[in-house]
Amino acid sequence: MRALEIISSVWFMELLLLGILVICCYTDLKERKILNIIVLPAMVMALLLQFIQRGGPGVLSWVWGALAGMALLFIPFALGGIGAGDVKLLGVVGSFKGAAFAFKVFLAAAIIGGIISFALLLKEKRLRESLANIGTALKVFLLSCFRIFNLNKLEQENVVAIPYGIAIALGAIVCLVGDWLC
Repeated sequence: MRALEIISSVWFMELLLLGILVICCYTDLKERKILNIIVLPAMVMALLLQFIQRGGPGVLSWVWGALAGMALLFIPFALGGIGAGDVKLLGVVGSFKGAAFAFKVFLAAAIIGGIISFALLLKEKRLRESLANIGTALKVFLLSCFRIFNLNKLEQENVVAIPYGIAIALGAIVCLVGDWLC
């Protein structure tokens, strides 16, 4: 009975999510990948825990959270801006904590990712070049009557990529701490 009480507690889910985020940060930094062997079992665990804790409404929360998390990053993925692992990681966050939490993490990760990108571009002395690329991309977008093109052609050999899983994990941690404090 004691084990069931622990498993059905909210803090257990949050600690489990934090552990998954730490593992994904490690693999994203070391291998530049967020591994399916981590995120797929994490989603199954979230489904089981949601069902144990809340029954049918928990399963619905899992579905909507996972879908919302993945949908939020689908367009950046389709445009070649982020990897599929990042999409699945935000889906994991949503499957554990729900769609509204996934949206908060999405916003926090965007801010954190922007700060990381800015710092890396400053360090590599590539900020001016990157801003010129953004300007070119915006001009193409506006002149094409708002049609979306895959802009992968813009100086691909010199791209400064960031492990966006780090931004997602830090965003999730910021949002968890915010929930704990409020």
